Amino acid sequence: MNIDCTIWQCLDKAVKRFNESDDVGTLLCPRCENPKNKTEKSAAGERAITYRLAFYLESELRGAGLINDVGPLVVDCEYNRHLARGKSLAAEAEERIKKIVNEARERELKADDDGYYVFSVAPDIVVHQRRTDINNLLVVEIKKESNTESEEYDSLKLELFTKPKHDNRGYGYKFGAKIVAEDEETVRRELKIVMQYKNGERTDLIET
Repeated sequence: MNIDCTIWQCLDKAVKRFNESDDVGTLLCPRCENPKNKTEKSAAGERAITYRLAFYLESELRGAGLINDVGPLVVDCEYNRHLARGKSLAAEAEERIKKIVNEARERELKADDDGYYVFSVAPDIVVHQRRTDINNLLVVEIKKESNTESEEYDSLKLELFTKPKHDNRGYGYKFGAKIVAEDEETVRRELKIVMQYKNGERTDLIET
């Protein structure tokens, strides 16, 4: 089994299952402009969308034989632990990094004694083995199209998560994916994989 291809195929199938389900109609509604209008559909938050996609992803991974009830690999949402500590990312103290993180988190980022910016994170979806870094396979960030927060922040997180692990600061996830939940009236409402990452760099979208 080629695990690399299987991971991407399972993610692609999970996205397609979401898009072909009733979840599109109930979770990707445009934002409700008139809360008093009981016939108008109400938009769901990114967390609800994330958990539903994770359900489909785990289902596909189980079907492919990568996950079972007693095996080491799991699908987690917003998993914020790393070994014995909380999950955080570290980046060299560059102005580009500082600007992106400060805008996203709305607070001043300061470098530590080693010259790194360190900030806590809880990725939307991960496929991994808990309490170790030996099976960090996939990290996914999901953003609603209507979300006006900086797109660069999710891209930065995926870049840092997928950098090869050289010390206790890194994670070495094999792959990263950025998914946009298109929820505006002017486009077809669906989930779409828009970026893929490997070795800390953005790669061409893999055909599955």
